[in-house]
Amino acid sequence: MNSRGLAALAAQVEHLLVFRWPERNASLLLPAFLLLSLAGHAIAFFLFQVAYPPAVGVTPPPAQITLITADQPESAAFLRWVQAQDPAVVGSVQEVAPPPDLGQLLYRPSYATARPFRMEVEPAQTQPAFPAARTLLDSRDDSPAPAPAPVRRSVPNSLAFSEGLAARDAAPNAPIQLATPSRAHLRPTVFLVGIGGKGEVRYCFPQSGSEAGSSSDPKIDEQAELLLRAHPFSPSSTPLQWGFATFTWGAQAQESAAPRPEAAR
Repeated sequence: MNSRGLAALAAQVEHLLVFRWPERNASLLLPAFLLLSLAGHAIAFFLFQVAYPPAVGVTPPPAQITLITADQPESAAFLRWVQAQDPAVVGSVQEVAPPPDLGQLLYRPSYATARPFRMEVEPAQTQPAFPAARTLLDSRDDSPAPAPAPVRRSVPNSLAFSEGLAARDAAPNAPIQLATPSRAHLRPTVFLVGIGGKGEVRYCFPQSGSEAGSSSDPKIDEQAELLLRAHPFSPSSTPLQWGFATFTWGAQAQESAAPRPEAAR
């Protein structure tokens, strides 16, 4: 194949493979479409602005700080109200601590307290209201009558306290007078008493469970309790002090039973 054939073949191949843009004249159609699209968009934006106006934004107020001091009367009243309405103060329970010596009762056995011995009182000798009848033989006896026996001095009533209460006794030698004596054989009366710090008798418990605690006469025990509650004591720093009080009854508490006079014949 010569050069002419190769050139013809290349020309055919170039004609088949190379695209040739056709030559056209200048047209205003594309710019017209662009302007029409721009106008349509502008009309659409205008309609949206009319139908949906933009929201007016309100700016938040600036931050402010207010100081409440007690210098001003209004602020002081407000602070007092806040303190009164504090739930922590109302809801909290204040604990009350009891004193350390509350409820402490020192046990003291009954045998540790010394008690006086009971003294027997001889009955008083009374003269008969009318002399006995005398016979003729008795009238011959001119011997003098025997002298009357001397009257023994009566034993007074006494009140004794245990060691703790004896030091606070304000009237140790005060007389003990009973309104109503008794004819029964009286035993010592024992009370368990509690004396307050001001010297007042707060508690008074008769020890009637034992034989030596009661006088065997309820009326005498009642009178003894009234006398004990009215007995004065000196004040002390101890809020409550316990001890025993013992009444020993003498001849003044016992009524002598005089024999009835015989009717004269």
